[in-house]
Amino acid sequence: MDKETNEKNCVQRFLNWYNEQHERNYIYQRATKCFPDLEGNLNWDFVAYENNNPEKWIGIEVKELATAREVSIWFKFWQDLCLKLTQDLKGKEIQGEFGIIPPVLESKPEERSNFRKAFTAVLCQKAPNMKIDEMIDIGPDIAAKFANWPKDKSNSLDEYDKWGTYRPSELQITKIADSGCEVIPLTNPIRVFSVPEKHKEAFNEVFKLKNDAIRANEQLKSAKESGATQTILLLCCNAFVKEDLIKDRVQNLDRHSISDIDYIYLVDIGNKDRVVKIYPS
Repeated sequence: MDKETNEKNCVQRFLNWYNEQHERNYIYQRATKCFPDLEGNLNWDFVAYENNNPEKWIGIEVKELATAREVSIWFKFWQDLCLKLTQDLKGKEIQGEFGIIPPVLESKPEERSNFRKAFTAVLCQKAPNMKIDEMIDIGPDIAAKFANWPKDKSNSLDEYDKWGTYRPSELQITKIADSGCEVIPLTNPIRVFSVPEKHKEAFNEVFKLKNDAIRANEQLKSAKESGATQTILLLCCNAFVKEDLIKDRVQNLDRHSISDIDYIYLVDIGNKDRVVKIYPS
């Protein structure tokens, strides 16, 4: 979805939740429709009000945690792929539940079938000898069967001697159980491309200082100057965003930098039940 669609979905999901929580009936419009003079100038995204009291309105700015969205898409890719890998293994009558910690694989749809074949062939070979909780790297084995497997820069003398400047990306796999037949994606907090680290990057992008001011604060300051009774910043995200991490980082912001933001909420546009008040605590 494009940026405008995400923003509209975010504010509508928030107001659905807000109206239910507070027994209100807020609707919204673009701020530039209510205040045409704002067009082309510093402004905020939306004006929210009740039909019976349009004079008392709320200024709402939406900021998307864009990097977190990329991670969510990446993780969703592996979730869907693991469902197909599970079916492949069932067809081979492989027993066991396996968790994988995958790299960033941006393969084209037409390449995924070849990757699945390579993965299934390697796991069929490795699975019979794996023990519960054992973790192995099958990245090199996948690379031998799948030409487009990604590579990482070697980071030790042993790896450099074995692989040269680049080595096949890791694909860590662990055996979780002997029974059943399933492949599931896992995340690992110590990996460079970890979900929490990407969420921090997304947060820093939203709250970075420019000329000693955070843009969202300046936008909502403009809303207050135009008559907003309250100002709200919505952090638009998808699944897997760790709300405690985001809440902790907001609590550590300089209060002066968010002085014109009354409330901050995390809004998961992939889950209608997840709207979380982040600030004030």
